[in-house]
Order: sequence, then structure tokens, then C-alpha cells
Amino acid sequence: MSDRSNNLTLLIGGAVAVAIAVALAVALAVGGGSDSSSKQQVAFVNVQGSALPPFEGTSGPSDPAIGQIPPSLRGANFDDERVEVNPGDGRPMVVGFFAHWCPHCQAELPRLSDWLNDDANSVPEGVDVIAVSTGVDRGSPNYPPSSWFDEEGWPEPIILDTDTNAAAQAWGLTGYPYFVVIDGTGAVIGRTSGELDQTQWETLLNLAATGAGDTSGLGGGESSQVDAGDGAE
Repeated sequence: MSDRSNNLTLLIGGAVAVAIAVALAVALAVGGGSDSSSKQQVAFVNVQGSALPPFEGTSGPSDPAIGQIPPSLRGANFDDERVEVNPGDGRPMVVGFFAHWCPHCQAELPRLSDWLNDDANSVPEGVDVIAVSTGVDRGSPNYPPSSWFDEEGWPEPIILDTDTNAAAQAWGLTGYPYFVVIDGTGAVIGRTSGELDQTQWETLLNLAATGAGDTSGLGGGESSQVDAGDGAE
């Protein structure tokens, strides 16, 4: 009887171990392979300052935002780490706004990520590049944006917009992707919307670094326009 009891105990123990292993495998297959589900996709942003006028698609000196100082943004990234965008802190910057569902952003983000990760390229010294994840919509393609940014290898800081796109609205966004170039004093020196090729991207970086350059030829790329339904997380 003792041997039979021991054998029965071993059989039960083995069956339990198999069941646990199967359950773990299923959990990993369903969603355990990535921790993106634990990341926040939108976050509160403290917006301080006067809003920029909406971008009407014309880059260059005729843009009414030129010379204005956009509002500061204080918020967080996907891992709930503090991120700040402070125009006028002495560092020029290029701020790009991307929506996960926007096909032109889906084309642009990997192109810029590849450029930024290529050792043959370099952002001008003293210039910051910052991405704003905005327009988040749980029911739209390519959700969640945290996985998208990770998969594309975006190497620069990311700040999350609110579920009502407060940061994007305050910075004058009317289409995706959207870029704002700020000089060291905090003033807007260029804006554009739509896909950029490598030369146009480098033009924005050089504009931020030197404060000089012609942005009138930018903005011809395709973009996704904002509508009233954008941004319901």
C-alpha cells in the first residue's frame, strides 16, 4: 500500500506540474511576452504658457508662430518617469508629435529612428530631440503606442500627451506628424507638418543649431489631419 500511495502521489504531483507549465505557457503566449500592457499610454501634462496659433501649413517667416514661445510641458513617459519640455532653458530643440494610428507617422518614425541610431549621423551638439506621443486611440490601429516606439527603436525622450491632446493643441498641431523647432531663447523658429525626407530632417536640426535656414520648402509631405474624434484613449 505504501508503494501504491507513493506512486499515486508522484502521479498527482507530476500532473500538477504539467498543468502549471501549460498555464504559464498560455499566459506568455497571450500577453506575457511584453510588458507594454503595464505601461501608461496617456498621462497628465502640466501646460504652462500661451498656446501657439494653429499651424496652417505654411512654413517660413509668414508663420504667425515665429518668434513666439510655446508653453512648457511637464509630464511623463511610458514608464511614468518625469519628462519636461522647457522652451527657453538655453537648449535648442526639435519637438515631433506622432500618433500611433497615423500612416504617415508610421512611415516617419522608423525613418527618423534609423537616422538617429546610425553612427554616421549625429544631432548637432546642444540640440535636444523630443517626441510627443499624442492622438492616442485604443480602438485605432497600431495600439499601444508604447510598443510602437519600442519596436521602432526610438532613442530620444518621449513625453505622453493627455487623452484630450492638451499638449498638441497648445503647440498648434493640425496634422500628423508635426514638428516645431525652438531656439535657445525658447522662440519658435520653424514649424512643419507631414513626412520629412532625410534632407528635410537635417534642415530642421541645423535650423535648431544655428537659428538660420530656409524652412519655406518644408511641409510638402503627406500628413494626417486632425478631426474632432481624435484622441479618445
